[in-house]
Amino acid sequence: MIERIRLREELDEEAYERVLKTLEMLKERFPNVLVRKTKTGEKVSFIDIDVCGGINFDIIVGVRERPFVAVEMEGKKAVYAFGIMRFLLEEACVEFKQECDGSDAYLGLKRKLRAKNLLDFLLASKR
Repeated sequence: MIERIRLREELDEEAYERVLKTLEMLKERFPNVLVRKTKTGEKVSFIDIDVCGGINFDIIVGVRERPFVAVEMEGKKAVYAFGIMRFLLEEACVEFKQECDGSDAYLGLKRKLRAKNLLDFLLASKR
């Protein structure tokens, strides 16, 4: 079970502006929204949103070196953060690539553990 997750995506200026517009539409649509200013931008907390049986999540937007958007969730429903990030990026016409399924790490660990001797280990590390 995922208990807490934070997804962050760096954007160009144009995509950042579109994400901000999407965020404004979300703030207008849902009544339970808290907005806090941060050093880099703002953190918008959506509380008890009537989606997926009621969820809480935060969307953070701002500029450090580059503009960014981040989605944070805690609890049993934290896995929904991927869907929220996908929604934000698709609404802003930014291509969403879900590359964080962990399959490369899984396969790498499997190869390392299956090595029976030094030669197997060295051959597995080259794959």
